[in-house]
Amino acid sequence: MQGTREQAPYEEQINHLKKALRRSRDLRSRALSQKELLEQQREKLYQKAAEYGVKPEELGDKIAALKEEMDRLLEEARQLVPWDLLEKERS
Repeated sequence: MQGTREQAPYEEQINHLKKALRRSRDLRSRALSQKELLEQQREKLYQKAAEYGVKPEELGDKIAALKEEMDRLLEEARQLVPWDLLEKERS
């Protein structure tokens, strides 16, 4: 009888470890799947950048340059609007 009682805590520990290993395998499998998906997405983005003639390492600089150009063009457009006439019309 005593041998059976001594085995119970070991069996519980073993079952607990088995469950933990199963969960760990599932997590690893999900992580690998997600990694593969992210790598595919990255590759598509790199291909899209290449279509625009931009290397991936240049993307940050290109984005900054485009933002600068957009800011400049917006300011230029603001200056072309006859704000004073619009104010007079509204009054």
